[in-house]
Amino acid sequence: MRKFFAWLKKNILTGIFISAPAVVTIYVFWIVFRFLDGILAGLLVYFFDIKIPGLGFVALLAILCVLGFLTRSYIGNKFLSLTDAIFTRLPVAKSIYSAIKQIGKFLEIKKTFVFHAPVMIEYPRKGLFVIGLLVNEKPTNINGKNLYPIFISSTPNPTTGFLIFAKKSDFIELDMTIEEAMKMVVSAGILSPTEELINEKSFVEPGKLNSLHKTAKVKIEKVIDLDND
Repeated sequence: MRKFFAWLKKNILTGIFISAPAVVTIYVFWIVFRFLDGILAGLLVYFFDIKIPGLGFVALLAILCVLGFLTRSYIGNKFLSLTDAIFTRLPVAKSIYSAIKQIGKFLEIKKTFVFHAPVMIEYPRKGLFVIGLLVNEKPTNINGKNLYPIFISSTPNPTTGFLIFAKKSDFIELDMTIEEAMKMVVSAGILSPTEELINEKSFVEPGKLNSLHKTAKVKIEKVIDLDND
């Protein structure tokens, strides 16, 4: 009975650990969906007496799409400038509005900001090495020197870090993807670039396995014959 409960507990915990990421993700998306849908759902019921699940979410997306289209036009830019002038003068709303606007600008820049390759550079002193991301394949001329911009991200939050400039001879490009390099940075070196953590040479080749079994069988039979004699 104890073995059964131990087996049951082990499988239940394994099922929880396996299903938890997907369940939590779906639950969070469901909460966000209901929140966004509820923003306009009440107005649709009040003015048009329409109550369809998801219609408020679709209407909100349509309004945002129209606002995004108008913002690109001349009238939209004037309206955006007027909105900035109003909110930046309000005492409390100024800080909130500015913070959200900076986040939006950061997300827009992030779409066009692409790292080229993971590199290793000797930093901050000789004998210590860090993993960085090469920002631009072309060097930047600073005071007559061709220097490459390299972003050194922090652990465990890779969105923060600092920028350094180095000569081509001061860093080497790593034979791994950017995703693999970031896994190492975020996990503080726990996750290696490859999942093959065990040396393949430690395994017995399939062709040699049968011969080993035959040799062991012959030796056992000889021992049995000696015992019988």
